[in-house]
Amino acid sequence: MKPEYTMSPYSGLRNIILIGSLFGFHGLLNRSLLIDGVEEIYIVTSRITIVTLILFFYCFREFKSEINFNYLLRGSWTGFLAIFIPGWTFIYALKNISSGLQSIFISTIPMFTVFWVYFFYKEEKITKLKVSSVAIGLLGLIALFLSGVTGLSEEGSLLIGGLLALLGVQGLAISNITNKKDSQIIPAKTYLLTQWIAATLISIVLFNFLGGRVVLLTQLEILKLLGLVFIDIFNYSLFFYTIKRLSATFTTLVDYVVPIVGIIVGYIFLDEVISNIFFVTLTMIFISLYLAVKDELTNSRQAK
Repeated sequence: MKPEYTMSPYSGLRNIILIGSLFGFHGLLNRSLLIDGVEEIYIVTSRITIVTLILFFYCFREFKSEINFNYLLRGSWTGFLAIFIPGWTFIYALKNISSGLQSIFISTIPMFTVFWVYFFYKEEKITKLKVSSVAIGLLGLIALFLSGVTGLSEEGSLLIGGLLALLGVQGLAISNITNKKDSQIIPAKTYLLTQWIAATLISIVLFNFLGGRVVLLTQLEILKLLGLVFIDIFNYSLFFYTIKRLSATFTTLVDYVVPIVGIIVGYIFLDEVISNIFFVTLTMIFISLYLAVKDELTNSRQAK
């Protein structure tokens, strides 16, 4: 029996490259706002809240007619994993590591997704080639991590920034599994809005608990914040569309594209430091991406 939603691996790869490229700019805009002196909790809370308000007008009609307690629980859990955890951990990580280096930490998501898939999502087969592709990308990341670079000039902490980034990675890795499972049964707009509402409510509570203050932004800072909002809405919608049609582990390859763009734009626009080890890591990422696409093509042909 053929799946209801299908997409060729090459179409999926096109979406992945687009999502990854835009997300590379996401880290750049976040760190740029931090450099401008905008507080972390204000950046993340206002960003998530604005996205939710926009999605509310687009999704509320379906949400109102389709929402039930089961959908609410599932969507809220995924929103906590996919939006709240990485949103808050990544913004604080950027105080200690460069946006380019943080984007490289994101490339560990496929490894952790394979781990969580193995234990909780038995329906999806983990092939040896897929494991090999993840391992190659991970080796490149390990080499980078062992170098001790923060991507910043004589500042930052790889330990603090790295641990925060990896914590956010766990939320995204597990959410890849829940997104894949729940998106097959929960109406798309209902699921999307539920996730963002949950993340917004938790963020607002934490914002007030930590004594956050609403501040006036300059025109340029507002444009940067709106840029983050656009990337969130566009990327999240396209990713949700893609993950319904391809395997969860294949879709996480977007996180291999992110560091390529993240490193380049961080160097160009924020004068972040690029180490020679970056090139070794990026080469291994490209090899990993090729092997994963090859594996998906093989599985698609066998399914026909």
